[in-house]
Amino acid sequence: MNEKKKTSAALKRLAREALIGRYGVMAGASALMIALNVLSTFIPEWVFPGYSIFSQVGQFIISLVIALLVSLFSAGFSRLALEVSYGQRPLFGNMLYPFYHHPDRFLMMYLVLVVIQLILQIPVTICSQIYARTYLSQTMTLGEALTYLSFVLMCSGISTLIYVIITLRFVMASFLLLDYDDISGIQALKESSRMMKGHKARYFYVTISFFGVMLLAVLTCGIGLLWVMPYMETTIAYFYRDLKGDVQ
Repeated sequence: MNEKKKTSAALKRLAREALIGRYGVMAGASALMIALNVLSTFIPEWVFPGYSIFSQVGQFIISLVIALLVSLFSAGFSRLALEVSYGQRPLFGNMLYPFYHHPDRFLMMYLVLVVIQLILQIPVTICSQIYARTYLSQTMTLGEALTYLSFVLMCSGISTLIYVIITLRFVMASFLLLDYDDISGIQALKESSRMMKGHKARYFYVTISFFGVMLLAVLTCGIGLLWVMPYMETTIAYFYRDLKGDVQ
């Protein structure tokens, strides 16, 4: 277990080499993921328009259901990346792999992560409400609005940072579920936590190293994401395999 792990540069080089001749399917899968994520932001308000309590509850429930469905497609995308890392031709149909291989395991895993996110969001909501009732006047000035927005963004940023720190240990769970049909979502989270001991900082470095190309991809109106997303996901697939010790 003291075997030296591959560097970020080495993992990215392996991903680039593995993707040669396989970008077509991966780009199509990336386009599907982008479309699903964009639609998921609009569908809740289309189904439950307005700001009433009923609409807010309806939007929350629809958002949760859609997030869980998108998570299955996300696991399917990881499946394609794993296939690429093994030198196989990725099959677009395998985007649906989690839907017919015990989807309850994937849903349970993602539901745990959603619950963690919701718990961390509660203090942000409470603090925002207290701040609004204490410091904001009935006729809010521009200065008050900007201060309130800054406060909400700061609270949300802290909540997101804590979420990332907590869930870094669980990032290999979907790959484990793809590799092993006989483990549950909870077991996958536990095994991921064990695998990631001593490797969380390395994983964070690998993902943050894509910041530059992600920024360039966004500047191309998102078209560059069709190249960056397969590159990044395949690199993460190699990271997972490197943790397992089966990367030469």
